[in-house]
Amino acid sequence: MGIVKENTVAEVVSKKLGSDHIFSKYKIDFCCGGGVTLETACKEKGIAFETLKHEIESLNNKIVGMPSLTDHDLGSLMQLAKTEYHPTIERSFKEILPLASKVANVHGENHSEVITINELLQEAGKQTDRTIASTLDRFFPAIDDILSLDNPSAEITFKQMETLRGAIDVITAEKSPLVDLFNKIANLSSNYTVPEDACNSYRSLYQNLQQLDFEVHKYIHFEKHVLIPKSLKIIE
Repeated sequence: MGIVKENTVAEVVSKKLGSDHIFSKYKIDFCCGGGVTLETACKEKGIAFETLKHEIESLNNKIVGMPSLTDHDLGSLMQLAKTEYHPTIERSFKEILPLASKVANVHGENHSEVITINELLQEAGKQTDRTIASTLDRFFPAIDDILSLDNPSAEITFKQMETLRGAIDVITAEKSPLVDLFNKIANLSSNYTVPEDACNSYRSLYQNLQQLDFEVHKYIHFEKHVLIPKSLKIIE
């Protein structure tokens, strides 16, 4: 895939491995806002298109040979979610939540924003648990039910189609508040800018928060722009 200005951010992330890191570097939304063109994104962030293109292609060339997300079949994508995306995010939350509480308790008096950040992060953890549970308990079983048919295109029932669409509506709705929570955290932390008087725990919190923010947006892109569209094709 050659990169042109008319490509959307989501298209590039789906086909060019490593591009999500470049978009994150320039604070370009590649999940919920991934529908904008590269030309629009570059104008909004004040970045030269050729600069962005060069960085994406350079990084992609270093990891060439690995299949892009769009090359995977639906079963492989679900397995990828269960063995990589979900465990990574859950592990990150497990490590960062106690740290956020510690920093809020120690530094909240002089930096009141870390108290709010801790509260938002605790809610984000609960919201993440809910959306992963919905994916595993509703979305994936609805897909498996259809894929188990000998001839899905001919044997699929109206109920199966509606069950899948309903599951997609649920997980899509659950992602919106999660994105909002991380946007608020990023704003409160001035995009994870560490204060001069920050201790090692404070610095570690912001570093880990920035990485978690990236992982969450990466997963939302994967689900919204790759997994859901491919699952809808089996009922078209």
